[in-house]
Amino acid sequence: MNQARWLVATFVILAALSFIWGHNPDQVRLKDTVYGPVIAVVIPNDCTLKGVGCDLSLGQIGNVLVRAPKEIKPLKKFSLVVEPQGDASKSMGAVSVDFQMVGMDMGINRYPLTRSSDGNYAQNIILPVCTTTRTDWVADLSFTTTAGTFVAKIPFIVDHR
Repeated sequence: MNQARWLVATFVILAALSFIWGHNPDQVRLKDTVYGPVIAVVIPNDCTLKGVGCDLSLGQIGNVLVRAPKEIKPLKKFSLVVEPQGDASKSMGAVSVDFQMVGMDMGINRYPLTRSSDGNYAQNIILPVCTTTRTDWVADLSFTTTAGTFVAKIPFIVDHR
């Protein structure tokens, strides 16, 4: 009987910790309020998020380089960096990314990027493991600027564990 109590208590504690870990208050928040038009960013055919990065045009605002390390593995921390090019940093406000897997519920994987003193935006990210072993993700980036909000959806593949 004692073993059953320990088993139930362990299960309850693990369930509570899983709930708390999966509902980080910093990441469970409403999307940034959008003022002005929402503009879809055309993703270039040669766009490679991992490694070299992807150069995106935000119309009259200018270009931004979005890059991640050459290797991204589930449950391993990696850094996503957005580098405004030229005068783009003057018009850039908030930058955030929401990672999604098409047709799957992978929980909330939304990260606001923090602006550093050099004008770049960055955030350390950890993606969950897909139980069906899928590796295809979409980085849904939002750039809030003085000309409106630009949205870019960049597909990429994570590396196997």
